[in-house]
Amino acid sequence: MTMAGWIEIRATGPARSRDAVSAALIEAGSPGVLEEAGEGEAGKLVSYSRWEDETREEPGPRSSEAALRAYLGEGERARLGDIRRKLGRVGWKLTTSSLRDTDWSEKWKKGLRPVRVSYKGTTVLVRPTWKRSPKRPGEKVIEIDPGMAFGTGGHDTTKMCLRALLRLVIDRKLPARPDFLDVGTGTGVLAIAAKKLGFRKAVGLEIDEVAVKVARRNAARNRAEVKVSSTPVEKARGRFHLVAANILAGELKRLSPALSGKVSHGGLLILSGILLHEKDEVLRAYPGLHLEKAYSSKEWAALVLRKPLKGSR
Repeated sequence: MTMAGWIEIRATGPARSRDAVSAALIEAGSPGVLEEAGEGEAGKLVSYSRWEDETREEPGPRSSEAALRAYLGEGERARLGDIRRKLGRVGWKLTTSSLRDTDWSEKWKKGLRPVRVSYKGTTVLVRPTWKRSPKRPGEKVIEIDPGMAFGTGGHDTTKMCLRALLRLVIDRKLPARPDFLDVGTGTGVLAIAAKKLGFRKAVGLEIDEVAVKVARRNAARNRAEVKVSSTPVEKARGRFHLVAANILAGELKRLSPALSGKVSHGGLLILSGILLHEKDEVLRAYPGLHLEKAYSSKEWAALVLRKPLKGSR
């Protein structure tokens, strides 16, 4: 896919269903979704790849209409009819065009900005490699080049994971020098953050071979010893003090036996990528784990679950 490798989908419709439509486009195969901004402004990456500059002022009231751009490989063109019908049921329309790989990647870069996530005075700063953002005292800096992969740290789902990770470390909810597993690691943000926060071992699992290469490069760039593998979580070995999975709710439910099995007794599991109305059904898919904390941001939720110690209830 070097000359006409991507189909660009432009979807427009009611802003109230923007997040649900973003999730549907990602479920259809888009590695991320770009939300268009006003004239003369850079767009924002949404779903699992949005960056936000937290130093900017909040925008004014949002329009009742939204416009999103998503991307599918040319080999997925046959799926456009199903996508069109699914979005049409919630009042959205779409148009398509073809892009070369280079055009596609440049469109994403325009929307990437640094993001900071803080808890009790400790901050993780995630920034793209081509953007300079001044480091503040005590910040843990992660530089990411998403390349042709996504998971860059700025969407609410990922920020909640980072906030949960910070809380668990700072409030000493984990043993000293714990182990971390990131399922669906994308560009490796969470696994790199774990190493920066003192984890003994960090492993990232990713079924997308392109993302595996990107995550390995980002780990090397940040001098973080992260093992990145394309092994499915069902076949991965070992247990971990902390497991995180920032993927779609349907996958969280399907993978619940495997994800639960990767958590050590007494350990914790972070689940994200969940729309608020999906929270209860995801929680029901993990009957052996106890809810320790729930996060919410806009239309998204994240759950922190604890696995009981062996022999306890």
